[in-house]
Amino acid sequence: MAGATQAASQELKPILDIKCLFSKLDRLGREIGKASSDFGTLIEVFDKIIDYSAMGSFVVVGQALIWFLPFYLNEVIEKSREYIIKGNAWYVCDIIGERSLGHALVNYFDRTLPWLETLLKDDNTWVKRSVGGAIHFFSKRVLDQPEKTKKLLQMVEPHLEEKQIDFVKGIGWGLKTIGRHHPDILVQFLKSQIEKKNVSKTLIRKAVAYLEEEKKAELLHIL
Repeated sequence: MAGATQAASQELKPILDIKCLFSKLDRLGREIGKASSDFGTLIEVFDKIIDYSAMGSFVVVGQALIWFLPFYLNEVIEKSREYIIKGNAWYVCDIIGERSLGHALVNYFDRTLPWLETLLKDDNTWVKRSVGGAIHFFSKRVLDQPEKTKKLLQMVEPHLEEKQIDFVKGIGWGLKTIGRHHPDILVQFLKSQIEKKNVSKTLIRKAVAYLEEEKKAELLHIL
């Protein structure tokens, strides 16, 4: 089994060694996910791919993990966290946040929300930042369920005074996408928070990027 796992990961090395479009790596990840129903065995392959530490490794694995969400949601999120910590870079948490975590939020909102609340309290900054990627992905895909968007804002509310810049940028990214599709919800939320909290100015500036100039100026004036 170990030999087969090693061989499978070795076959991917030539692809991961070259610059490759994320769209092609995503397609490869989907095919790998669909090709096996044995989650335990495939996780061994994923671990080897991640150990290779190429940027493309995280794209392939993040996409492949999506296929196991219907049956192994908890395990997928736990492995996503593990890989984010192992990758230890901003692009890793954003890649996985948009893929396995983002798809979990879109398709299994009620089960995933408590997980994201836990990730926001994690000791690892990159794990915390990955929640912003998941919110960003959800906000692109789910445009007609504003109550869920409000729940996401309630989830991040306790963390708005965080000043760690990498975390702030990640959450700001998620809020920015909410503002693109639900500007009134975002404006109302930010106004209420700015009035009672010392919200990061960097987060606010990132969050308002897609707002109309009048609404943007209204919020920035309060800072």
